[in-house]
Amino acid sequence: KLLTICRETPPPCCAVVKSVKTKEKKQGRPVPLNTVALLKACSKALGIGPHATMHKAEQLYLSGYLSYPRTESSAYPKSFDIMGTLRQQADDGRWGSYVRALIQEGGV
Repeated sequence: KLLTICRETPPPCCAVVKSVKTKEKKQGRPVPLNTVALLKACSKALGIGPHATMHKAEQLYLSGYLSYPRTESSAYPKSFDIMGTLRQQADDGRWGSYVRALIQEGGV
């Protein structure tokens, strides 16, 4: 409703936030996507076609950000080195602090 009012009101339009309610929500770990789930998610959420999705997945794989994108498995092998993978991401400027906290707290 607010968006409609702001769009219909000539500039300058303003709004006042009278209250904010927040609540903490715990979210479980995401499950890995298999190829079909990846294609569906990218199509639905991002409007990206299958060819472009697989091209980007391949680029992310080659850069070390994804496991092999063309798989039908949604389970990691027991040999998967989660701590080694996290250590590789610990210096990233975008999420490194979060990764370091996970490593330090043993939250993996």
